[in-house]
Amino acid sequence: MAWWVLALMLVLVPWHPRNPGLWLWVLMSWLPEVNPCLLCFGPPIQRARLCRDITGAFVDQPRHKKCLEALVEAAKSLASVTVGSGQREELREIVMDALYSIEDQRGKKPLNKSLQEAVNTIWVKLSQLRKVPACIPPCGFQPAARVFQCATCRFVDCQFALDCPVQDLWTYTDETIVLRCSVPFHIPTGLPVTWMFAPNLRTQDMTLFKELKGNPEKPFSLTIEEPAPGTVACRLGEHSKPIVRKFFYLNVSEGSVEEEKELQAVFSTVLHWDDKTPLPHIPTMGLAVGFGSMAFVLLLMASWQCLCVHQTWHRRGHQGAREDSRSLDSL
Repeated sequence: MAWWVLALMLVLVPWHPRNPGLWLWVLMSWLPEVNPCLLCFGPPIQRARLCRDITGAFVDQPRHKKCLEALVEAAKSLASVTVGSGQREELREIVMDALYSIEDQRGKKPLNKSLQEAVNTIWVKLSQLRKVPACIPPCGFQPAARVFQCATCRFVDCQFALDCPVQDLWTYTDETIVLRCSVPFHIPTGLPVTWMFAPNLRTQDMTLFKELKGNPEKPFSLTIEEPAPGTVACRLGEHSKPIVRKFFYLNVSEGSVEEEKELQAVFSTVLHWDDKTPLPHIPTMGLAVGFGSMAFVLLLMASWQCLCVHQTWHRRGHQGAREDSRSLDSL
């Protein structure tokens, strides 16, 4: 690297300490082989100063390059680190403290040993951070599960669709139903809830829905007294920044829920008729003997009938033979 490029870098970086694009350009132009995770661990100028203080060598000298390579190698083990989106500042403080500890130990311990101790300390502190909730499928933007990836220095969200699958519900025209816009993951408080309806359609096309009037006291539920066929949708969050959209398709029958209850009552009565009307007591052993005797008699009758049929056909056969013999004799 030319000396004037390094000089320009030293001048520009302090002017824009909060510009991540500049940090990325500087680091990638300086160390093309660097692991992206190292971008999260303080500015590159600090690592250059650290290696200069440890080795006493300038950037273009072999000892300085080996020091930087050792820092990159140590950072590779932290590439898998992910923390909650709200823990990014804590991660930065943990890493910066580790770099400061390496500076304090220069001249006292070998660099490799100081690096390993710093990495171990980072892992210990990371284990003390609160766990990030897992993404819960199948749908919805889940802010609590958003993480910061050390390998990319970026925030990553759950890779789920905003719209939930359509849920089928079966009801009657005279039945009152209650729909709930609830989700299995944590959501921010105070989110607005909007209910919508698309008549006679099973759809998720939001342009086909018309807004319904919900209950301000219970915004997360919707009571429908006379349901009609169509899709009911609820949206959590602002129109421009929704958290999730749920869909309910109403399969409405023309029958009556009262008639259904009456049929169920009749069916239940038939099923439990034996419990209400006890049958006369029949000894189990006697019943078994009786069935056995009846089966034996039927078997004998069937055998006797087969025997009689066989004998009849046998006699008819002999009689036919004698008649044929007489006919031949007459000829």
